[in-house]
Amino acid sequence: MSGEEIRNLYKFATIATEGTKLFPATLVTQLLLESGAALSQLARRAHNYFGIKAGTTWTGPVISMTTAEFIDGRRVTFKGTDKIYPNRAAAIRDGANMQTLFRFYTSMTEGFKGWVDFLQKNTRYTSAGVFTATNPVEQFAALARAGYATDPRYLAKLTAVYNRAKDFFFWRPPLS
Repeated sequence: MSGEEIRNLYKFATIATEGTKLFPATLVTQLLLESGAALSQLARRAHNYFGIKAGTTWTGPVISMTTAEFIDGRRVTFKGTDKIYPNRAAAIRDGANMQTLFRFYTSMTEGFKGWVDFLQKNTRYTSAGVFTATNPVEQFAALARAGYATDPRYLAKLTAVYNRAKDFFFWRPPLS
């Protein structure tokens, strides 16, 4: 992803995170890592740039995608159906494994809003300190503590991506 594309994402991230205590750099860094710079099939087909699963409280559309998770320190792959469903129940009726169900969003804006909502509505992120972090790296550590990902190297990976991209995090809204 080019510097200009990262700057553009940062601009949208600034708008999406305004007033939330989430850093725009956190959104962009997670997007770069989780979606392979928005090139993954999950990002392209479902506007899910953050790998957000469709848990039991999710009532919207879902997509079943092959995914890898770390369970007891081992990487395990779950095969998805590569289908879009109106909801979790329809996916499960079709034989989709619950581990493969991800939230489906209709646009980038909806995907960004979904990420913000997901973090704000799950108390484990508040308890872990996501909203009291004073910089993006502290926020990454809080996300990892809260169990955002099963990868034991998640914090190190986020930090590495951030360090490569941070020079492009400088967009500021125009003065009114």
